[in-house]
Amino acid sequence: MKVVDIDTICKNEDVNTSLCITLLKSKQGADLLILAQYTIDVLYTEVNNTVKLIKTLIYQYDKDPKAKSHYKECFNLFGEPNGAAGDIEEIENRMKDGDYGGMSRKVLSITIDYESCIEGEYPTDTPYPDKSLLPKYAKGVNDVASILFVISNYLIGNV
Repeated sequence: MKVVDIDTICKNEDVNTSLCITLLKSKQGADLLILAQYTIDVLYTEVNNTVKLIKTLIYQYDKDPKAKSHYKECFNLFGEPNGAAGDIEEIENRMKDGDYGGMSRKVLSITIDYESCIEGEYPTDTPYPDKSLLPKYAKGVNDVASILFVISNYLIGNV
């Protein structure tokens, strides 16, 4: 399996460089499959923490129909079986099967889920004015997914 320098992965314009270097530094010199699996594990934790937060927000804003609706939509986008949490198992399975193109497409679907939750489903949507920690948590998910997307492109050979 191919080894790609972490600095090369992390200098991609779509990646949060400092997070990427911090995240992958301990795996310097590892092959791409090890980097991918490690990043999938981190992504799983980020998504799980985000889903827990969303559940808390749904309960917390029970009396605010607009907020509750927003958080329920985000729960559908991040939770299982059809949201980001469900996608992670499929990403891992596709990687293990050598279907790196399918893996890459599934990683992109997590970015779409992030954008739909935070910015709205359509460009004309007005984003929900969220003052909770959800935008920060969701950005963490998206940042890790972006790193995994770059790794998947190296696995495909598109870089």
